[in-house]
Amino acid sequence: MRRLLVLVGISAPWMLAAQRTAPAKSCNLELHNYDSTTTLAIKMSSGQYNSFYGRGVRGRCTNSDQRIAGDSLEAIGDTKSYTIIGNAHYTEKRVTLDADRIYYYEVEERLVAEGNVVTTTDKGTRMRGPRAEYFRAIPGSRPLSRLVATGRPVTRLSPADAGGGTKDTVELVADNMVNVGDSLVYAGGNVIITRPDLKSASDSATMDSGTEWARLIGRPRVDGLGKSKFSLVGKVIDLWSKQRKLERVLSADSARAVSEDVTLASDTIDLRLVDQQLSRAYAWGRSGAHAHTSDRDIEADSIDVLMPGQLIRELHALRRALATSRTDSTKFTSSENDWLKGDTIVALFDSTRAAGDSAAKPTIKSILATGSASSFYQVASSQGVKAAPNMNYVKGKAITVAFGADRTVGTVSVREQASGVYLELSAPDTAKADSSADGAKEAKSKGGKAAPVNPATKTPGTKSPSNQVPASTPIKKP
Repeated sequence: MRRLLVLVGISAPWMLAAQRTAPAKSCNLELHNYDSTTTLAIKMSSGQYNSFYGRGVRGRCTNSDQRIAGDSLEAIGDTKSYTIIGNAHYTEKRVTLDADRIYYYEVEERLVAEGNVVTTTDKGTRMRGPRAEYFRAIPGSRPLSRLVATGRPVTRLSPADAGGGTKDTVELVADNMVNVGDSLVYAGGNVIITRPDLKSASDSATMDSGTEWARLIGRPRVDGLGKSKFSLVGKVIDLWSKQRKLERVLSADSARAVSEDVTLASDTIDLRLVDQQLSRAYAWGRSGAHAHTSDRDIEADSIDVLMPGQLIRELHALRRALATSRTDSTKFTSSENDWLKGDTIVALFDSTRAAGDSAAKPTIKSILATGSASSFYQVASSQGVKAAPNMNYVKGKAITVAFGADRTVGTVSVREQASGVYLELSAPDTAKADSSADGAKEAKSKGGKAAPVNPATKTPGTKSPSNQVPASTPIKKP
């Protein structure tokens, strides 16, 4: 038994060594002439040859799938490096590389391409630029290939469709780009990404084609290119796609989203898309969330906007919600805004459009406030546009404000624990005013003095009680 243990102990290192991946061998390059090829070989003191080929040359690695070709070639024996000049071409299973000049360093398995560089991978990614450096994947040493391009290259990250078009193509333009394993892409310097559904700009970007995720950093901005436009900004923006169709856009830190119907601002904004159109939007953060429409503003700790087909249908404001609406100056004169408060506010919009009316905007139908709700609304007075409005202030457990077709307040309904006040501007009593004036004239004609007039009752001979508010005194909001 003891001898068996010793044998096992001795044989174990050999077994482990057999399981290790054998070190990769560099390319064993063989060069082949055309009938027109001219050659010159110079033997160096090291015993290696420096060879020069002209009028066309090609070569292949006998131990790999690598192939090279060009108008002329310089081969340096000591360093095992090759310079392909004129119509330089390199290919292997994973990538094809064309340029005016290619430097191939056999020991490092590294290529440097210069001048009119075009690279195409087996996954369909295509890059054009002035310079690129390609590092081959080496089993056991370099598991993933890497392509580094500088000089503001243009990269198409998705193949063309079956018809030869570019329907699903993602185009990336940046000062520099690194492509790892034809899956991870890192871009820096004025990055522009264009897709069929959006266009983005940022200082840097990271893209993972395997998970269809991308991150934009440094003044990022995303603009929707669908029928209904939208834009999103922030300090960091993440994008998720499925089958090359954008489904989610998340903006963190100082986020702001603008669509045709609503503008959202908050610490974080999460946009969801269906068929390249906004379908839902979430906004939240420590600084709260703010939604702005054409005629009102809504603030809360968080906001949830339902907008199927990018037409706003519902807006939910949660916790410490406040909705303010701008008054119509054509109906009355007021410097105050109407407002509605509650723990939660739900606004409903009429998002239906008439056939062929693509420019119609959703109109507000009603707003519901629940939980310690209160509201202040102004109503046009019967005394005309230049007069102050009538005022309605109510409190309750739930308040529903319904709007008419002209977007003005129609009814205000209060449910449970209702209380409030309605203040209406009274019309001036011309009859009493005339009689008071006549009395004053009569007293003056008899050599007497006019009696004092009570400003509340407009009757002469009595003083205003101390608790009576004159009609001309401005009324403040409760």
